Amino acid sequence: MIISTVKRGMVLAKRKWTIEEVEEYRRDHNQYFFYYNKEDANFLVPKANGLGKTNNWAHPLSGVIVIVVLALMVYHAFFK
Repeated sequence: MIISTVKRGMVLAKRKWTIEEVEEYRRDHNQYFFYYNKEDANFLVPKANGLGKTNNWAHPLSGVIVIVVLALMVYHAFFK
């Protein structure tokens, strides 16, 4: 009984996906413009075309970076 309760209450931790897993996810979900995968703990992933990196928009750090960039743009536009 205790084991079944523990199994039901467990939350799986996010893990970093391999490049192959990211490519398979893209093939299965047709995501080429934005990469949004809540199960992937990687912040940066390879782009679909293989040239460079892009960020995982489901990662919490993505939102923080967008807010910081927008705040800097507003600051420079109105206060400089």
